[in-house]
Amino acid sequence: MTRTQLSRFALAFGLWLSATAVLADSFSRAWVSVERSGRISKAIENAWKDSPLYPELIAESTSKRLGQISAQDLEALMQQYPDSVAIANLRWTKLFRLGRANWHEDFLFLYRQTDNVKLNCFKLEARLKLGRETDADRREALRIWTYGRSRPKECDPLFAMMEKRDWITDQVRLRRIDEALGKNQLSLARWLAKKLDKSATGHIDAWAQARSQPARFLTRQAEAYPEWVDMAASRLARKNPDQILELIRDRKVPDSVRQTAIVGAARTMAINRDPAAAPLLRMDLPEHPVLDHWRVRYFIHFQQWDDVLKSIAKMPPATRGEIEWTYWSSRALAMTGSADLAFEGFRKVAESNSWYGFLAADYLGLPYDLRPKSTRPSEDVINRVNNRTDVTVAKLLFQEGLNVMARRQWDFTLGRLSEDEQKAAAILANRWNWYSRSAVTAHQSGLTDDYELRYPLAYEKPLRVAAERENLSLTLLSGLMRSESLFMHDVRSPAGALGLMQVMPRTGRQTARQLNLRWRGNRTLINPSTNIRIGSYYLAKQLERFGHPAMAAAAYNAGPHRVNQWMPETSMPLDAWVASIPFTETRNYVQRVLGAQVIYEWRYNGALSRLEDLADSQIRRKE
Repeated sequence: MTRTQLSRFALAFGLWLSATAVLADSFSRAWVSVERSGRISKAIENAWKDSPLYPELIAESTSKRLGQISAQDLEALMQQYPDSVAIANLRWTKLFRLGRANWHEDFLFLYRQTDNVKLNCFKLEARLKLGRETDADRREALRIWTYGRSRPKECDPLFAMMEKRDWITDQVRLRRIDEALGKNQLSLARWLAKKLDKSATGHIDAWAQARSQPARFLTRQAEAYPEWVDMAASRLARKNPDQILELIRDRKVPDSVRQTAIVGAARTMAINRDPAAAPLLRMDLPEHPVLDHWRVRYFIHFQQWDDVLKSIAKMPPATRGEIEWTYWSSRALAMTGSADLAFEGFRKVAESNSWYGFLAADYLGLPYDLRPKSTRPSEDVINRVNNRTDVTVAKLLFQEGLNVMARRQWDFTLGRLSEDEQKAAAILANRWNWYSRSAVTAHQSGLTDDYELRYPLAYEKPLRVAAERENLSLTLLSGLMRSESLFMHDVRSPAGALGLMQVMPRTGRQTARQLNLRWRGNRTLINPSTNIRIGSYYLAKQLERFGHPAMAAAAYNAGPHRVNQWMPETSMPLDAWVASIPFTETRNYVQRVLGAQVIYEWRYNGALSRLEDLADSQIRRKE
């Protein structure tokens, strides 16, 4: 080798050593290297073999050659590293491979109880093939088969075996048809009926007519197929409420199913707040959980307080005792001149630091009490939990910014802790500024009134900047962010909303253009500061448009076009407006955001602010 070649080699070798050192210095980089190459280099091994995170590298390396590893060797690996969820999850990946390859013995060796339908189909198939099925297996197989939607193809071999063994009787098939129709799976229902007589086809055709031609069904087929009457009446009430009322009034619906039709119509008309629903809702109808709730909400919306009391009295006793209905019973008593009777209910509700608790305390003029009543574990317990390997792994993954891996490890670890240890874990997460795990774990472990843990001052700096820029309340913004993402800056909703303020990409792109922000796709919304800026701007627009934080929060959640539909014609009490929001998700969301604002006022300012001072007690249509 010439001197020049030697010099070049030395330079290249030095660069390689430098790159390797940098790689080994960061676990994230080490993990990416293993993820790409499928192996752990000597440099990475030397750097990380004594770290609690080393099993994560082993898990990633092993996943690349999982097909070459026996079930027994994999089980041994999991026994060697019991504190890593990444190692534990190799079991499930291996099980899918074994199930698809029909390695029944190895599959059953590795299998552990799970809710995964595909794996349970593989398990049952293996037991049937090996002649080890039990009565419990048969019942489980029938539960899987009778589900009202199509099942994954991995279940087909099991279902074929069930057919051969005559497990799928006509009665079982009829049960699945009803399940399918209940989930609007008409094609599946018709396919299932092919092996049955014409009565099953008539049952399905009647369902289809009840959906597409409800008036015709109610007058011609309702008596023969009473199981579809409620659905038909509900659909007709949505499409043409005057027509369903006429059919009921003129007794064109058969007497044998008339009450069922009234329940279906009354429920839908109550949700739609149709003024013509009142006579139906005042009738003596059988208990129905949806109708029972919406009958009360309907009369709350129209502020017919005598009817509110009568409607609550029709609820089952356990339901009447819930905080929400205790509040509304007290509210109705107060509005009908029975203030003394209302007092005790309000006092009971006011003990709860919640939306209804704050409303009740405001009504009575009672002070809020946000001091925690629950007891934190001792420092000895906290230190013991802090020293656990599985907790350490979660902490280190979080500190590396590997958030998804960290949350999986955290959830895996919580399942191994006692309640007191879970409380300690919540405290530790808060000390590490891992706000999402602090809030969730405190709630799950019973520290429900420990507001330092459940309502941390997360992302305070960008929130303050955004609140000042958009002239928003810092506490409202914090409460909304908590409700949207629970402080997870990388979270994605099923609908596709991203980040701390759960901004939809389309809204984010449009808003970024308005703010002259550089748009880098979804990465823009994963950035906490940018996401808060975009989300706060959008919230400010809703507040400017509707003029009330409750309506702004509702618009943020459900869309401004829906809030336009829900706006009252005249002034309306805030509590009544919120209670009659048609969407359960949005109604709970508004209550959660405004309740959180009260708590954040105390967290940020050290002083209590009343709900009645933060949000106008009246909802008005903004001109």
